[in-house]
Amino acid sequence: MGNCKICDDKLGDAFPIREMMLGTREEFNYAQCTGCGTIQILNIPGNIGNYYPNYYYSFHHKIPALIQLPLFKRIFKDIRIKKKYRQKDTDIFNYLRPIQTLASHKILDIGCGSGKLICEMFNLGFQNVQGTDKFIEAGYDYGYGVKVFKKDLSELKKKSYNLLMMHHVFEHMDNPAEELVKCHRLLKDDGHLIIRIPVVGKAWDIYKTDWIQLDAPRHFFLHTVASMKILAGKAGFVIDNVIYDSTAFQFWGSELYKRDIPFVNENKEYRLPTDYYSTEELDNYEQLASGLNKEQQGDSAIFYLTKRR
Repeated sequence: MGNCKICDDKLGDAFPIREMMLGTREEFNYAQCTGCGTIQILNIPGNIGNYYPNYYYSFHHKIPALIQLPLFKRIFKDIRIKKKYRQKDTDIFNYLRPIQTLASHKILDIGCGSGKLICEMFNLGFQNVQGTDKFIEAGYDYGYGVKVFKKDLSELKKKSYNLLMMHHVFEHMDNPAEELVKCHRLLKDDGHLIIRIPVVGKAWDIYKTDWIQLDAPRHFFLHTVASMKILAGKAGFVIDNVIYDSTAFQFWGSELYKRDIPFVNENKEYRLPTDYYSTEELDNYEQLASGLNKEQQGDSAIFYLTKRR
């Protein structure tokens, strides 16, 4: 069967996974490593771009208009942000709170699509935000220094950033070890890298090949904490923290696949859980997800990495 691309241990038997987001139902062979537990695609299709149609969700985010803070707030921007970490309970501040990223820090969002997140961060007070995505048609310049580059990480200046972010991007990379080395090069000493990815957890045990986060063939690797530690160490990083952030999606989405219902409907729109499940059922799924997160068995996690000198 071959060896794992992460730890070089032996792979288990191959198993087919259907493409179910778009509903083509084509089968792609995957295998799970007997060592680190990573689930990985065995052969990446040559036409992988066909599985990212123009209605793919990351290509269609509404971009908020940029709002420049008053001069007084810009002068005291780092003090403002520190205060917000203590007071604000929003997704972005919850996400950055473990590393206390400052407003003056230079931030790069990798695989950012059209740049929705960096625009939101600018409006919250982060003044040096950029993005890069080599698969977009062209770059964007939103003003105030907020830009999205159509570039590979190797094309950016080394030691330029305090923080790099990957939001559900790393699992789409065919050579994650190489990409982490590129990230290490881009970061300043003691800089941080945040990677948010699906991980092998209880949902895999329950649903197996119907687990929605497998997302064949777009997801090349479904990682574990063990595989992430191996990759991080080889690239010169240390993992400081892992926070599980899975949601009810792991249940209601996988249940749809069990019923042979694709995620995208015939109108090329993403299905809503409220069309298939009662409020009580969805609340129960959220409670189950919360419990799994506490047990470190959720199917999604945030990894906080620090660059070693």
